[in-house]
Amino acid sequence: MQINAPADASVLERINAVRLITVGFIGLGYASTMAIGPQSQEWLSTFGYDPSLFGLQVLFFLSGWLAWRSLSQGKSATAFIMSRVSRTMPWLALYTLIVVAVLYPLLCNPDAPSVKTAAQLAVYFLTTVTLIDPGQAMPGALDNALYACLLQGAIWSLRWGAIAFIGLLLAYKLGLRHRVLYLGLFVVAVCAHIGVNAWTDQTNSALLFPLIPGLRLAFPFLLGIAAYGWKDRLPTGARGWLLISALALGVALIHYYGFRFSYMIEIFAMTGWCALAMALLHSQLQALKNWPNLVLPFFLGVWPTAQGLLAAFPTIAVPVLVMATLSTALSVAALFWGLKRLASRSVHRRVQPA
Repeated sequence: MQINAPADASVLERINAVRLITVGFIGLGYASTMAIGPQSQEWLSTFGYDPSLFGLQVLFFLSGWLAWRSLSQGKSATAFIMSRVSRTMPWLALYTLIVVAVLYPLLCNPDAPSVKTAAQLAVYFLTTVTLIDPGQAMPGALDNALYACLLQGAIWSLRWGAIAFIGLLLAYKLGLRHRVLYLGLFVVAVCAHIGVNAWTDQTNSALLFPLIPGLRLAFPFLLGIAAYGWKDRLPTGARGWLLISALALGVALIHYYGFRFSYMIEIFAMTGWCALAMALLHSQLQALKNWPNLVLPFFLGVWPTAQGLLAAFPTIAVPVLVMATLSTALSVAALFWGLKRLASRSVHRRVQPA
């Protein structure tokens, strides 16, 4: 790996590759427990945490970094929101439509009393695409599966992403732009995460439990904002980011094996994986340059693909399920991306003046 200091433009050439690899680890984690249940530990778990969690945290870190870059370079609020909507909603609508119109009818038991009607499926589609209730159960399909009735169980994080983007935009419009603020908010989010988890563990109460998923994604998002805000004080090459990654993961390792459990293990490990992602972005690896943006369709396809394969082949071995899920979901994502490119080119040729 060559260790130069590329500019932002060079870093962005590798963003699709890094995010796609990250989604691959998320998908591997999800698929590895699909046949054995949610109580099981995912493949490649580290320090007691699943790769799907760390993968989502890395994606939110990169989203915070990219969002602050866009706003700090003068992107308008309207352009900021529209770019996010135009990148997310068409893919979400397409995959949700496939689930509603194809996968659910194939997997549902028509004799089950809980089978959704056409009107209920329409409501499911609308509430999913608008992120009102993403990842909701679909009774009547896979009622006896280990992840019962969940055909889009991975997309719950999209709503938290929308909340994060809207919150950041409002803060920016209100003039809350100092980089110290976002570093401080990161610390506050970490403390809130630790406090809520500790209180939940001690009281055995579920009162604050709904806050935990959001907090787990809030502090990497804020860390990403702070990382861009403080980029003049942070490494500009891969070597420095690799050093940060090694130090953070090393602290997590020592903490995990040498001391009592604490939620700081998650914080240090998350920081280490995010720093590793930044090292890849700042590397000069030519193999990572200019990958197609298959990130969202790949992410949206992993869960329904795994559930569909498991329903079709109930005795499938876990390694085969993992490999088949990742390869199928990635192939379908590439196919849809290619069709989208062809359609865009066709439209572009038609509107060009003669």
